[in-house]
Amino acid sequence: MPQMEFNFDQVDVVPETPDLRTGMDGQLLNGCFYERSTGDFVSYVQGRRHHVFDTGILQNDWMERTKGKRWIE
Repeated sequence: MPQMEFNFDQVDVVPETPDLRTGMDGQLLNGCFYERSTGDFVSYVQGRRHHVFDTGILQNDWMERTKGKRWIE
């Protein structure tokens, strides 16, 4: 079996874990939110972005309520 060589000088650095998102009350985000900056409906778990929802399967009344009450920048 041939020996593999690894050049550490040309390795891409893995970015650090992004900062955890908190709400206005300082608590870590948990649940579904509307992100105004991206226009997406996303879920957060323990302050980390977890899932982006397909708006084609969401109900319009839920989306409107979420846009009005549970939005983040």
